Order: sequence, then C-alpha cells, then structure tokens
Amino acid sequence: MSDPQDAGRPGEAVQSEPAMSQNPADATQKLDGIVVQTRADLAGQDGLDGASVLAQRLKDAGIDLSDDEMAAAVARVQA
Repeated sequence: MSDPQDAGRPGEAVQSEPAMSQNPADATQKLDGIVVQTRADLAGQDGLDGASVLAQRLKDAGIDLSDDEMAAAVARVQA
C-alpha cells in the first residue's frame, strides 16, 4: 500500500512509469542501442557468436529485420 506522505510535495510531478516508457525510442534508436551494447558485451569474449547474440536481443526487443538489415547489423557488431 502506498503512504500519502510518499506522494511527494504538492505540485511536484510523481514518476509513475519507468523513464524509458516516458520517452520511447523509435526502432532505429533501439537497433542502434542494441548494436552498441552487443558490441561492447562481446568485446574480449572469444567464442561467442555475435550474430546469435544480436538475433536473440533483437527478438527480445520485438525488432524484426530483413536479411539485408540483419547482415548490416551483424557487420556493425563485428566492426
């Protein structure tokens, strides 16, 4: 249960959603972020398949790419 004292001061905005939900990124921004994060996570991780890791992250994010777009994204991860 919430305590009315936890609601903040009068006139102060109360955040009711995660910050990312308030400022949704478009699909291109999401893809760019996933590519950058995947590249960073794979750095120094020999033996991991970057294409598989990227494909899983895109699936988790609900982003569908054409074969050409996926090939370009994989190339960016491996750059």
